[in-house]
Amino acid sequence: MPGGQGAPPSGPSGPSGQGWQAATPPPPELWQMPTQPSVPARRGWVLPVVAVVAVLVVAGGTFAFMTVRQTGTTGKAGPTTAAATAEKSASAAPVAATADVCSMLDPDEAERLVPKATIDSSTNDNRGDSLVSYVRYTCGWVNRNISYKDVTRSREITVNVSKYEAIGTTTAEKSARIQFDGELKQYKYQATHSDKEHYYSPAQEYQGIGDAAAAQYQWTREGKQYWYSFGQGVGRVGDVVFQVKFEASQKKKESDLLSTESTQSITEENALREVKGLLGQLAKSVTAWRAGQPLPYHARPKPSPSPSPSPTRIPLPRACVSLKTLAATLVPDTEGAAVRSKEGNSNVSQCQWWNDKLPLGGGKVRWRNLRIAIHTFWDAESARYYLIDQRSKTRFTASSEIGGIRWGKVEKLPGFGQDAFGQAIRQRTDTAQSNRYEIYALDGKNVIWVLLSGSDRPENTPINAPDSVLMDPKEAATGAKSVAKALLGAL
Repeated sequence: MPGGQGAPPSGPSGPSGQGWQAATPPPPELWQMPTQPSVPARRGWVLPVVAVVAVLVVAGGTFAFMTVRQTGTTGKAGPTTAAATAEKSASAAPVAATADVCSMLDPDEAERLVPKATIDSSTNDNRGDSLVSYVRYTCGWVNRNISYKDVTRSREITVNVSKYEAIGTTTAEKSARIQFDGELKQYKYQATHSDKEHYYSPAQEYQGIGDAAAAQYQWTREGKQYWYSFGQGVGRVGDVVFQVKFEASQKKKESDLLSTESTQSITEENALREVKGLLGQLAKSVTAWRAGQPLPYHARPKPSPSPSPSPTRIPLPRACVSLKTLAATLVPDTEGAAVRSKEGNSNVSQCQWWNDKLPLGGGKVRWRNLRIAIHTFWDAESARYYLIDQRSKTRFTASSEIGGIRWGKVEKLPGFGQDAFGQAIRQRTDTAQSNRYEIYALDGKNVIWVLLSGSDRPENTPINAPDSVLMDPKEAATGAKSVAKALLGAL
């Protein structure tokens, strides 16, 4: 996003589930989801939580992608983002034929159900128990922040594969059968104990999937706080019991974080279909694993990282040329600069007027930064969804303060295109010291973004000088609005 607003926050999280169908299934974005549950008592597996991840935004729009001053010299500056990955592992005592559970699902199906998932695995060695002896392998596929049009989707698959061992006079296969039978009895019991806050579907038993397999759909609703639904299933092949769970939901990007008013969750028909498919895949993989044969599926190769293309320097486009007179009053003594790039399904033209050495006298200098971006989409619908996406991110930070950055309220701006909003932001960080005002506005297939920021500081000090006097918020807002009006008129 222009201005470096940072990554979107994570959405609500929930338990995982499972499902599939033998025929070609519809993609998740075409699933029909009920806005209200169809009518689960005890929750299985994992309790849902609402996770709110605060996003620390640094130097939003303060770094020039190029600076052009009276001298005509051009330079580049920009923040460097370091990506860090953390891998969780759980150790267990050495086990013969360790299971690679994360390779037991068809990678194409896993990607369809949970696009761009984070995949994590763990092992639980319970062979020291005096009553039941097993090793459980777990793998999870999680993505709770899938952006689609005006909604954020959450997807999660969790798989458990438990290999039992003989204990006393009880054989390994009998232990596995006892476990499977207990899960199936629980499904059947729950199906007779639905109430207004919990619904359990009748247990579905499947022939031809391993030695035995069954599934159940359920939803849970607790007042107006939250509700979620998922499918879960269990199967057995010899001395191995496998379980799978698939959860899918979505919520309007601009809905209140703690409200379930716009929440939709997967239906019974779809959940059971997807669960059945995942059980079938697991049964094939477990059969091969027990026989010491290669698994029928191979993990999807990780794509080699490719560097993002750098913006291409271009002459000022016509719309930016039309702003030169106005820009000169807001950011004197600079000709401006422009670049063109590709972002998602839009072509982006950006222009910037930057001067951080405007003389004020008395040993003081002024910094002003005017930056605009024009996102041009193939159609008006895509442009509207982009605006909604940006507004939802802005609302997440509204009226909050983190790490030296204070976000104001989101302000509707009638008369600026078809839909527009603005926000004042104060920044006192190691990156920069400024007040700024940002505007997004929709105009047909275009979404514009405007930022005006600045501060005054002692001469020969950087823009993050702690004794900087920040730009008057009213000046920032008035200037940004005048640019937005003029830019919309030039499109």
